[in-house]
Amino acid sequence: MKSLSSPVPRPGWRVVVVICVSIAILGFGAYYAISTQTGKNENGDAGDLTQPASESETSRLSEELKSGIILEETRITVPESEGALGWRFGAEKIEYDADRNGASLQAVEGTRFIEGRPELEIRAGAVNLDFATGRVDFEDYVTVKSDEGHGFSAAGATWDPGTKSFRAYGNIRYENGASEIFGDEMEIDLEFEIARVKGNVRFRSPAFKGPEGGFAR
Repeated sequence: MKSLSSPVPRPGWRVVVVICVSIAILGFGAYYAISTQTGKNENGDAGDLTQPASESETSRLSEELKSGIILEETRITVPESEGALGWRFGAEKIEYDADRNGASLQAVEGTRFIEGRPELEIRAGAVNLDFATGRVDFEDYVTVKSDEGHGFSAAGATWDPGTKSFRAYGNIRYENGASEIFGDEMEIDLEFEIARVKGNVRFRSPAFKGPEGGFAR
């Protein structure tokens, strides 16, 4: 007797294809997820690396300032090259210039220290500091007075750290006790012991007054 049923072919190869395709899809999905997460981590790490820029900027400013310089909002202290205390200034305004490694001060009152002691009082309309060389420029009329009463005034002056002396210019007036010297230019040492005055020099002293109180001829 013949059977009414006929053999049905088994779909084995189709099952294998479906399984392979599923594995490929799952693998691609996993690769995409891992790649995305890795990219996020790398971006996060890059953000973390660029984050301390402000800190490095601050440290760069500290490194540019010569060791020992203390810069505050309206006060600045500058040491000598060997580390001893040199200048201390107070001003209405202080601007630090990173390009020239210096500072500009407005409406200034300052003190010059000698061997750690405050010896000179200084006033000036403006002061420019060069941290690299130690040079100090006083502008807009400057007065310098020692604790012993000696002093000078001028339109401007420059402190030369090499010679440790002031070079003043414009309407010089130097006072030493009761004596006064006037001129156009002057160079004077830090201790106010030696002064060289040039240009239209006039000297005034009680010992050299004429009979009418004028200059001796």
